[in-house]
Amino acid sequence: MLEAGRSLFLTGNAGTGKSTLIRYFMASTERKVVVAAPTGVAALNVDGYTLHRLFSFTPHTTIDDVRNGTYKPSRFSRTLASIDTLIIDEASMVRADLLDKVCLALEKYGPHPGEPLGGVQLVLVGDLYQLPPVVNTGEEDYFASAFGTPYFFSASAYSAERFPTVNLTKVFRQLGDSQMTQMLNAIRSGRMTRSITSVLNSKVNHDFTPPEDEFWLTLATTNRIVGARNRRHLDDLPTPLIQCHGAQSGNLDKFEPPTDPVLSFKVGAQVMMLTNDPADRWVNGSLGRVVGIDGIGGADGIDQAASDPITAGTVPDTAPTVPGRVPTFDPTAATAATDSIECSVDDDIEVLVELRDGSTVSVEPHAWEITHPTVEGGVLRHSVVGSFTQMPFKLAWAITIHKSQGQTLDRAVIDLSGGTFAAGQLYVALSRCRSLDGLVLTRPIYPRDVKIDHRIRSFLADTTGLPTGRRAYCGALTCGHGDGFIRPLEIAFTFDEGAPLTSLINPTRDIGDAAATYDIRAADLQVAPRLADIWPAVEERISGHTLVAQAHDDMLRIWDDELKRTGIVAPLESVLTVQVPQSTASALTRAEKLRDAAHAADASLPERAPAYTPVDEPRAAWLLPRSPRQIVPYGDPVKVAALIEERVAGLTLGDSAAQLIDDFCRRYAVAINYRTRGEQTTWAQFIEEHSGDAAIPVRVCFTGTAVCDGEVWSREQMENLAHTCGLAVAPNVSKTRCDVLIAADVTSMSGKARNAAKWGKPVYSADEFISWARSVS
Repeated sequence: MLEAGRSLFLTGNAGTGKSTLIRYFMASTERKVVVAAPTGVAALNVDGYTLHRLFSFTPHTTIDDVRNGTYKPSRFSRTLASIDTLIIDEASMVRADLLDKVCLALEKYGPHPGEPLGGVQLVLVGDLYQLPPVVNTGEEDYFASAFGTPYFFSASAYSAERFPTVNLTKVFRQLGDSQMTQMLNAIRSGRMTRSITSVLNSKVNHDFTPPEDEFWLTLATTNRIVGARNRRHLDDLPTPLIQCHGAQSGNLDKFEPPTDPVLSFKVGAQVMMLTNDPADRWVNGSLGRVVGIDGIGGADGIDQAASDPITAGTVPDTAPTVPGRVPTFDPTAATAATDSIECSVDDDIEVLVELRDGSTVSVEPHAWEITHPTVEGGVLRHSVVGSFTQMPFKLAWAITIHKSQGQTLDRAVIDLSGGTFAAGQLYVALSRCRSLDGLVLTRPIYPRDVKIDHRIRSFLADTTGLPTGRRAYCGALTCGHGDGFIRPLEIAFTFDEGAPLTSLINPTRDIGDAAATYDIRAADLQVAPRLADIWPAVEERISGHTLVAQAHDDMLRIWDDELKRTGIVAPLESVLTVQVPQSTASALTRAEKLRDAAHAADASLPERAPAYTPVDEPRAAWLLPRSPRQIVPYGDPVKVAALIEERVAGLTLGDSAAQLIDDFCRRYAVAINYRTRGEQTTWAQFIEEHSGDAAIPVRVCFTGTAVCDGEVWSREQMENLAHTCGLAVAPNVSKTRCDVLIAADVTSMSGKARNAAKWGKPVYSADEFISWARSVS
């Protein structure tokens, strides 16, 4: 397809040889090929151009500018009019609007204006499960309305027919470690089971210090962590600081230097090479350690040196000196004069670097040429318009996960301090390693670290299998829309055959106006399962079914967030969508209406769709449907009873929750210990018992908005009432600074209620408090 000139999307797992295949194509083809990438780092890795530089896009160039002729390519216009093939590497980071601008610009200014893509073969290369495009704050709504997603596959110019997908499947990077390959395949698509988590977390070593004779690279999530680690390691070296000033000339517009213009390093510093050595002694990404520096002289008045280079060893005090050379010294006893040495790439310096294979190479300054692609006599040439010169390495005890894309490492420390924040970060970090033997984690991996964008799953879903013919129709109610912490409150699945599955869900938070909107009380939820508790039963029922849902992107995100929050990574794959008007009906009614709408729209739904496949082992679980309103065990009732007892430990149950437990225990001959409000003193008694010392008032915390005798009481109003009664108000429930919680609903699932259970603080109703306050004020 490449040699035939067809446009395509070339993808595959990390380490499957995407870049190798492209390099082979470029070396063997007679087509005029230009390589570009969305970022400067990615462009340097492929010896290409950034898309913005190649097309002369400014940060303010819009699709309309390209369409109406306001935009025109400037310096590379002749190149765009003459190329045969444009390869875009790291396509996962290409935004939808950028691809539309590229395609439209090619159509207008390519070799054949007016034809699709201007007659240019456009090859997109990348793994969508790796790092996503950058969308700035405030742009999310625009992409949602204009494109649907920020990814290139949502661009108007993209279609499966124009860009057929070619998926490389054989992993070469971890070729000798099948276990690592299988785990990475699972993590890539979010199928991280408990067993995978256990294997990876066995690599945790909080106090790991890399051996001095081994090269270990730390991959971290942020520049702040990377900078701090590199500075700390550099400061720990006893050798003098070398500050090498680079040089630049010509036009460096939109060029991102691969290393610092003023590069600070020392003998002993771990570095990463940033070029491919013409003599094949190292490649871009090779790790090494600075073991010597030769030729420093003439910089900032330094005009004396020894006949030997600066090295990590001790040099005799009698070493001769030669004019124009830096004095030889013992780095463990460096004087103030040699604590910092200034030099320049113009000083004819050489840095000795020991590589991972044990060889020592002499590294000289490297000039990165900034080129301008031109076509002369039908031949594509790259004319030099500027240069940036510096030592071809950077400090590399640590680098960001973002900048590690394309690297292959024998040994890596993964630092997830602060957690992952972008889809694909964990997968990119882990997939840099050749094997588990060379992996160390600074902290355990948690389910919330596995961030997968379900829109990518939908796009890449495998639809080549036989139609399942079986569907599971999903309905859900949620709470928390007011503060953004949205969690499921009730879920339901209906099927074309068989009984439905439905249950209330404990959201472990205040349910807000759900009582009025959905006719659900917090008391109903005290013994309801969390989504993670119910998931084993859900997986068994939906296994082998294609999921059908309304507004599936939001639903999947909410379910995924909630499952990870409670310790489960579920393979929520592509979902068929059917538009159904929202209502305040139960989750089961919503699922039934969705099923009816899907049957009516059957002709327009895809004939082939992937089925849900469980990835974890079955476990005991329980359901709490609205009707019949009773606890339904999944698995051994004795194990279910133990799970429920663990869940209600420390809670003060309402009468309805206690009745549910008693009924379950009678039906299945099991026992569950719990506590009810009947064992708690009245509010008036509590105040009387705790008001002995007037100098230390009772400290009261409030949660929720109450309704007492038809009058609405906000939390602030109840706090003011407490002050008038001589009580102290605590902002939160804590072990030592709060005595009691007043709740609008004593069965509240709020964080304050959970803390009250944790610290053994009594919970009283707002009704009881307000009635008492009125009687004493």
